[in-house]
Amino acid sequence: MTHYLRLLSLVVSAMLLAVKAVAGIKVSQTLPSAGKPEHCYTMMNANNYYCNATTSPTQTKDNYAQFAFYAASDKANTYYIYNVTASKWVSYDQADSYGAQTGFVKMTDSKVDAAVYKFNELSTGAYEIQPYTTTGVAAIYLNWYKGIGNDNPVNGNVTLGLWTDNGTKDKGSNWTLKEVGVQQKYTLFSDGMPSNATVIINGQSFTGLNAQGDQSINAEEILASDITVKVGGGYLAKVTIDNANYQIDFKFIQYFTPTASIDAEKQYPYILKMPSAYIKKSGDNLAHTTSASDADRFVLIEAEQGKYYIYDRTAGCYIYYTNVANGSNQTTTANSNVKYTTDKATANTWQLMMLSEETVAIIPGSVENPTGNTPSFNFTGGIDNNAVLNLYNANDRNSAWQFIDPSKTPMPFATLMYALPGAQYIHKLPTKTGETVTSVDFGSISTLALHDDRVAIGNKYKYISGTAPAEEGEYEYTLNLTNETGDEIQSKVRLIVSSHLQSPTPMMAWLTWNWFARAISHDKMVEIAKGLEKYGLIEAGFNTIVLDDAWASPTNDKAALTYDPAKFPNGISGLKTALKGINNKLKVGIYSDAGSMTCENYQPGSYGYEAAHLALFDSWGVDMLKYDYCNSQAGTKVSYTQMGNAVAKLNEERQAKGEIPFVFNICEWGKTKPWEWGAEAGGSSWRATSDAREDWIGNNSRPGVLGGVDEVRKLWMYAGVNRFNDLDMMCIGLHGLGGPSNNTAGHQSNGGKITGLTDAQARSQMSLWCMFASPLALTCDLRETPKGEANANVQMPNPLITDADIATLTNTEVLAINQDALGQQAEYMEALSTGTSNYSNTGYDVYVKDLTNGRMAVSVTNRGTTAVSVPDIQLTSIYLKADNKYTCRDIWANTESEIENTLSPGTLQPCETKVYVLTDKATVTSLAGVTTSLASKGSTRYDISGRKVAEDYKGLSIKDGQKTLK
Repeated sequence: MTHYLRLLSLVVSAMLLAVKAVAGIKVSQTLPSAGKPEHCYTMMNANNYYCNATTSPTQTKDNYAQFAFYAASDKANTYYIYNVTASKWVSYDQADSYGAQTGFVKMTDSKVDAAVYKFNELSTGAYEIQPYTTTGVAAIYLNWYKGIGNDNPVNGNVTLGLWTDNGTKDKGSNWTLKEVGVQQKYTLFSDGMPSNATVIINGQSFTGLNAQGDQSINAEEILASDITVKVGGGYLAKVTIDNANYQIDFKFIQYFTPTASIDAEKQYPYILKMPSAYIKKSGDNLAHTTSASDADRFVLIEAEQGKYYIYDRTAGCYIYYTNVANGSNQTTTANSNVKYTTDKATANTWQLMMLSEETVAIIPGSVENPTGNTPSFNFTGGIDNNAVLNLYNANDRNSAWQFIDPSKTPMPFATLMYALPGAQYIHKLPTKTGETVTSVDFGSISTLALHDDRVAIGNKYKYISGTAPAEEGEYEYTLNLTNETGDEIQSKVRLIVSSHLQSPTPMMAWLTWNWFARAISHDKMVEIAKGLEKYGLIEAGFNTIVLDDAWASPTNDKAALTYDPAKFPNGISGLKTALKGINNKLKVGIYSDAGSMTCENYQPGSYGYEAAHLALFDSWGVDMLKYDYCNSQAGTKVSYTQMGNAVAKLNEERQAKGEIPFVFNICEWGKTKPWEWGAEAGGSSWRATSDAREDWIGNNSRPGVLGGVDEVRKLWMYAGVNRFNDLDMMCIGLHGLGGPSNNTAGHQSNGGKITGLTDAQARSQMSLWCMFASPLALTCDLRETPKGEANANVQMPNPLITDADIATLTNTEVLAINQDALGQQAEYMEALSTGTSNYSNTGYDVYVKDLTNGRMAVSVTNRGTTAVSVPDIQLTSIYLKADNKYTCRDIWANTESEIENTLSPGTLQPCETKVYVLTDKATVTSLAGVTTSLASKGSTRYDISGRKVAEDYKGLSIKDGQKTLK
């Protein structure tokens, strides 16, 4: 009978090999004396070393030995190991006991002389392997005892030894098995592959990779050495190979934007920073400074793909190398391997090697296939010895360089803020370590003040609050800070007060992508709109239907962009008319891309055609743009600013005509920290994660509910009115039947049937998206007769959406938290939480969110799939007062109580999130506070967040100071 073992998958990055579970392997039946074993495997430990033919360590692919496994019939989970490469059985001398040792394993020609090994499967799918004593299994494990080095030389002859720690304690005892000779289909993924990039795998070239995995390659196994990525434009690629699920992910990171020439009208200057200093030319020397303000400004000019001239714009010279070799400690540039010249003909080029997502090594351009030992930019000898810029090993910590844009805010919080005239306002100011906000010069603003009552609590920061100026216009206030050395720092904050902001509260919409992908049409969107109306979702606020990729006629000609008449026979304007006929509140959003083609490589992007394409969208009556970043042709800030400028001009025209603002959503997946520049580029929200999947946890490239939240939970200081971190589409109502949303970390394929979210997980997604002030985007099938579109041939329930889904999506109180006029993202209270590791499936997380009128929303999420007991939360630890009575509204339980000093979440069921709204009774009740703030607004009806609502609004609302509950 065939026996099976399970394997740990192999994940290999471009810089480092790592491994985890693949499929099961079969035990061989044919003995070596009768023929070749049916199944052969390599053996690798968790330190990424393989066994060679002598069972000594190797990382050279050609030296990997192959092994076959034969079941030992008399003992459970025991196997003979045959070394196919050496044509020997792997044995040992059996004894009463064993101690830690090197060279334990021996080789023998005959199975009769072979020994049996016990295989214990770990929770990860890897194995620990034990020998037997004369009486039973020894509590000791195969391991290169004393590690790799003198005792176990790489590619040597010392056989495997023994160590006392098992595979959960020591990586050297943790073994992965990989079958040889089986071809697999590897799916290729990328969020935002630049248009000029090429991926080469075993000689086969790929361009235009996307997040949907439209391209693939067949191979037995793919290693980092099999892949080459050709890219310029200041980009490098981080490559992750998952040999468990047979996929490869390419993450392109842009470290800088090249400048066309030293005379170019548009320049992109950077300061170059190693861990403790910057480059500054001083006299005749390329020296250092520890002050960023004193550092020289450099531009990088791309001579050929991935090769750059480095020009010191401050000193007016090129930086070049005279010898590709490590330098010694030199205090004068004349004696260094790195020099400067004003003559471009003398200069040579440099290239980059990724060290991390933040840092690179800067390597001579003439080097082919650079490694960690390649000479690179370094103050060789150290800045303490006044060493000048020279060359030294790329893997030296002082060879790690950052390109810092001096035009970016140095502050770790937003410095472009928005407000409606006369609205409540808060601006949180967490500072870098050692920095303190000492005062604020408010200039002409008399309605704001600096507060310090949170400096010793929670996330420990000062904040500005009050009311925004009543008159529209652009204001400025100046923050005065001191650092740990006593230096004074100033940072200016722009405050734009306008009644015509793109999105004062987060956008609420329905998007086509996760259900329909390319299969969209006029009739289908009309049926979706009918479903939105039927289930009360338009009234709840979901008022925009967004056409994602593939709405246009397929072409690569940007000048020919138009809708596909087969899909939209009445045009986009005709679709809008039809939607308005269902509910006049409905609007249309559309999709484009800041590159040469969209992510599906289906229709042209808008880079270079921003004004023309936006005018086209506007002429159709479109009110919102989702703007992706595939096949990019320039850096993110440049690309999005060009469209942002066009949107700003359009909105000036719309305001003059009394029309609603056009909304601009940036979608570059958080790759270049859009929370730091997205508002300045003209956006009102920006994706901060990769595409969300219908999963509870997920991972970085395929985040589930908590995976996405984990990536954004420490970005609360960048969110506010008209500037929101976007967690992507919610998966509520998909029930495991979506298309791209099914490409989860565990499923790894578009479509099919997956488990999907439970009702508790769906409520948690709604709770967290609302607490985080994320745009809310639905993507489920709301038609009378649901049909698989991006996921064909799957049986659908009718209706697909359930009563529980509708109750979750239309809960007016949780929606009011999302739409609260203060615009805050919930703060992560790490000190009160136990689920502090990203992508963890254990522990719980506590979040608090400031609401209008001094109210506070609090949520507690159980990350795990078993119940968890959460201790009482002291109200003083979440910025509230001691010995005050608070009204505590439990949103999902629909109950209200009075609390003092502590909030008691109690037991949370699996994946449950509890959400509370706390109101200080000593000041005003929740509704009274809203009444007071809204009494002066006239005879308009408002919900409890201060948002205008219709007369027939269902839920708590206020008009003329009178409270109504429907």
